[in-house]
Amino acid sequence: MSSSFKTFLGISFAFLFRDVNSLNRIYNRQFTSGCRYFTEKMDKNFTSIHAAHIQEIHDVPFQVLIRPFPSELEEEKVLSLMETLKNSETKDNVPPIDVLWITGSEGGNYYYSFGGCHRYEAHKRLGLPSIRCKLVKSTIHDLKMYLGASTPNLR
Repeated sequence: MSSSFKTFLGISFAFLFRDVNSLNRIYNRQFTSGCRYFTEKMDKNFTSIHAAHIQEIHDVPFQVLIRPFPSELEEEKVLSLMETLKNSETKDNVPPIDVLWITGSEGGNYYYSFGGCHRYEAHKRLGLPSIRCKLVKSTIHDLKMYLGASTPNLR
């Protein structure tokens, strides 16, 4: 394995992956087919640093997700994900998206999604009622890290 992959400016980034085996599997794959690689070969245990400790996956309805930023999409990725999601044998290979779950000042629940743009769009285009998510329990302060002064007063 190349040392340039493991470190950048002397900082190790191996912690971004769930374990060393995941790191080796991902690094040793050949990225020859772009989007198809992602949807057909992706390790379904691959996750972000925010949700690495979360095992439980929820089917979250689209109508409760808040996506404050427009997505920048690559059409090929969306179409490839749609094909994967249509196939009952491969749909579970699509990793869940991370969703910040925030409780407002009066107990309301808010679900913010910032990543997983291609997965979100593929589900939406297929008209699926929900999307698999890892709920990352967060605070309003955490949300301010993303939205700054635009953070709404959540109740």
